Amino acid sequence: MKKNDLRDALSGINKDYIAESDDFRTVAAAFRKQRWLKNKAMASTLCFLIVGVLAIGITQSGMLKRKLQMSEKGVGTVSSIGSGTSEAGPAADAAAVSAEERSVPEAPVIDEPLYYSKLVRNTEIPDLDVYAETAPMSIKAFEESMLKDSAGVIEGEILDIWVNHYEYETASDKFEPDGRLYHKLGTVAYKIKADRVFSGDFTAGDVVTIEDYCFFYDPIISVKKGGSYVIPIGEGDGRIYEADEITGGDTSLERRYYTLYQCHPQIEKVDGGYIVPADWKTLITQDCSEIIMDIDENGSPFSDPLYYVPESVFNDRISLIIQS
Repeated sequence: MKKNDLRDALSGINKDYIAESDDFRTVAAAFRKQRWLKNKAMASTLCFLIVGVLAIGITQSGMLKRKLQMSEKGVGTVSSIGSGTSEAGPAADAAAVSAEERSVPEAPVIDEPLYYSKLVRNTEIPDLDVYAETAPMSIKAFEESMLKDSAGVIEGEILDIWVNHYEYETASDKFEPDGRLYHKLGTVAYKIKADRVFSGDFTAGDVVTIEDYCFFYDPIISVKKGGSYVIPIGEGDGRIYEADEITGGDTSLERRYYTLYQCHPQIEKVDGGYIVPADWKTLITQDCSEIIMDIDENGSPFSDPLYYVPESVFNDRISLIIQS
């Protein structure tokens, strides 16, 4: 061993130990061992200091506190050690954060669009054999006040629909004195089973036959077999009306009841609510939604909007119209 090495060794080793040893190699080995122990102790102390500083920073930032809260709630975390499966992930961590800790509010739920074809059962025009109607018509606009002339308002399913044919003659001097005009009339009749009675001398369970002079062959306006409708009903005398005297042929209709207003869609019952034409103003509130018309309307004469009226709103508002 060189003299300088021996001096360094002597400065770092207990003198009593040197006195007991005559072997410089033993002294050198002991020196290296003590230096290694000293370095290890310093490294361990440095690691503890680093870990302590990190722990203080995490605690101050709130991260450690949040982790402890999540552990108390039983929320698992993903581990990269083990079988590769995890008990929870980022979604579970987010769910554990309390409402106070959320900085961004949840997005509002947007209602799905209301398409006409998805709400109604049938959009097919009824296939009925009826005489062609070519005479022009003057149609009065619908008003809710018309219900004062109704014989009743009922809700029910259309059980059947058919055509009645009538032939008759009237006195006329149009072409010759004491002449005659011959007429062919086709009416559309349907049976409706009354599930609810809002007004009139009807009872739930009654099957009422309604017969109309005017029937629109239209995918929107026509009532359809199997559909459920709320229909205001008028009551006549059960006879065919003509301005001129009827001199022969059929003079009586099958039924005296008719649809009070036939020139726009009847209120149709659908899941959870009703489809209501816009001119029922009392029934339509801010809780109602306009319906998107997504069918081929084939030049339908009805162009006003239709609204989806929730059942609760309808039940409250229809009583206001009936009572007025």
